[in-house]
Amino acid sequence: MPENNPIITAEHIAYTYPQSTVRALDDVNFCIHQGEYIAVVGGNGSGKSTLARILAGFFSPDSGKLDFEEGLLPGIVFQQPKEQIVAGVVERDTAFGPQNLEMTKGEIELRTLECLSVVGLADRASSRTFELSLGQTQRLALSGILALFPEVLILDEITAMLDPGARTEIIQLINQWHKRGHTIIHITHDLDEAFCAQRVIALDRGKIILDGTKADFMASGSIIDKVFGSPISIGGKPDAQKENETVLSVSGASFSYPEREVFSDFSFSLKKGTLTAITGPSGCGKSTLFECLAGLNKLKGGEIRAKSRPVLALQESEAALFESYAADDVAFGPKNRGVKGKELVERVKQSMQDVGLPYEEFGNRGTFRLSGGEKRKLSLAGILALDADILIFDEPTSALDATSRKTVLETLRKLADSGKTVLFSTHRMEESDIADEHLIWEDLIKKNDSVKEEAQKASEELDLLLPLKNASMLQKIQKTSAALMAPPKIPDSIISRLPALIKFILFLLILTCSMVARPVPFLLTMLAVSVLYALLAKYPLTKPLYAFLKLLPFLLIFSIIQFLFYPASVDSSRVFFNWKFINISAYKVGIVLRMLIRAPAIIITLGTFIFSTDERQIMDGISAFLTPLALIKIPVRYFVLTMGIMFRFVPLLIDELSGIIKTQLIRGAFSAAKGLGKVKMLIPLFVPLILQTFRKSQTLADALTARYFS
Repeated sequence: MPENNPIITAEHIAYTYPQSTVRALDDVNFCIHQGEYIAVVGGNGSGKSTLARILAGFFSPDSGKLDFEEGLLPGIVFQQPKEQIVAGVVERDTAFGPQNLEMTKGEIELRTLECLSVVGLADRASSRTFELSLGQTQRLALSGILALFPEVLILDEITAMLDPGARTEIIQLINQWHKRGHTIIHITHDLDEAFCAQRVIALDRGKIILDGTKADFMASGSIIDKVFGSPISIGGKPDAQKENETVLSVSGASFSYPEREVFSDFSFSLKKGTLTAITGPSGCGKSTLFECLAGLNKLKGGEIRAKSRPVLALQESEAALFESYAADDVAFGPKNRGVKGKELVERVKQSMQDVGLPYEEFGNRGTFRLSGGEKRKLSLAGILALDADILIFDEPTSALDATSRKTVLETLRKLADSGKTVLFSTHRMEESDIADEHLIWEDLIKKNDSVKEEAQKASEELDLLLPLKNASMLQKIQKTSAALMAPPKIPDSIISRLPALIKFILFLLILTCSMVARPVPFLLTMLAVSVLYALLAKYPLTKPLYAFLKLLPFLLIFSIIQFLFYPASVDSSRVFFNWKFINISAYKVGIVLRMLIRAPAIIITLGTFIFSTDERQIMDGISAFLTPLALIKIPVRYFVLTMGIMFRFVPLLIDELSGIIKTQLIRGAFSAAKGLGKVKMLIPLFVPLILQTFRKSQTLADALTARYFS
């Protein structure tokens, strides 16, 4: 143990989350010295992430004492990578922290390029952050914190979503960072990663059960077994009744986004009652392929045929949960399929039991109060409850401890043995070993005529699978949101060159006038001003026009409500039409006309501001605008954070909404909705979206704080 004075000292610290009676941390004691490399291990819900947040300064202990060396700069990479992204473009996200440290422009550019190169994202510097895979997003989150050059680097399961090659690279990076004299606190579920550390702290139910050297940990067989369980061994593979019928066939499939190809000429088939694993690098396209199989995306070429529609457990568990209570979330899909009463209750109980979340203990738990691992298991239970014949699981064991991983894999094996067809992706080679067949991505994307011919032959008796009904909602939402999202590179223009304060005042002036104006001539003038504002910023007007056209049905519904239920006027204005409770007056026509002019003016103004202003400038402009209040000691930081969050929330909430819609489509929602029925079906989305908005606002505020924004 180093002999220098500790940089962090914890004495008898305890912490309990609000609305919980169970201590997340209980009487925790330790010291951390400069230059140590510490692994923190434990099962899901043992208190690891809570400890990480306390060390990073996000939580204060309920009791006990926590001391930091003066001037200590910690940096934390969170368990959920998307929650740490603060910018819409990759290079701007990594640059955000150095900008907050008031470095020069040259220093910022150099550090940004260096950190993106280190994590293997230099070639995606100009990409939008929401286009990255989950594994790539994890690398970006690490890059953003490394750019701060923190003295203490806290890593919360950062390799959980990475492929073996990327995981090895990150571990090598951590080792090199440690050799420079930095302190590392690495929370992990991986035994090999724990062995990379000099010291290991093991937690169980909020208490430290071991704090010693790597040698101490290696000698503590009982603790290793408790934390990591026995090696994965799910018994022998079933007899090769491999003359089973083919139930799913993919032949010559290809998919691409406007800016890049994801996969091409992709072929394989699955047989009934088999368990198949697929492995490949992070970001190679596995999740996109799975979404095509589940009917959420449409192939650009080739075809998918199957005996029945596959169901998909999404990789990102947070987006797959939208009910307030755990049992209700699991029950959502079966209820949409007509299951009810005792059968529904039994199916929910069995599905929760299968993933290691006993109904009696977790059924009435608040969904968003579960740990990260528990949320993942709950999202899997929601798919199991559908009782589909073909099931697809995208990284089902990611972020789970060894015991939970084994439970999930045993469940997948049992499903296959019972006659279900199961396909899952994994980054762990030992997990792929339990499958009947192991598909390697790099082999599948090579043009293999024999595989393609076999898939085409097998598909002759299968039904062609088309995208799910109303799956186009996802593409329409994303296209509409593009009107309010910054481009990868902001074009040089008169507007983009303005100082942050002037840019913000100009935006605020146009927006306020457009919102409060009442006379129609004045509104028309403001619409013209907003168009001029867009032209000066080189903002393509086709974007807000598309967004307005998609918003128009909602505006027309509002207009109909006006004519049906509002009184003729408040000032006895002229009535053009009156029949029973329906009347059309000059007052109502004025309201609708102003709304139809005001809406495009606001959309154009908002879109132009976001199009011409990066995240740092938005916050700098708001901060400068509020300087007079700060001078008289009025705290404005949280208002600045809130405003920054609002602008950052456009892509965040669109991503969140897309995740909720994907899950609801998979679980049977929206399937029969037509016309105005689609609007009606969207209404239930607002409750989970609002819940997620509150949660996202807190996590985004944490992410900004982690980058030292003030």
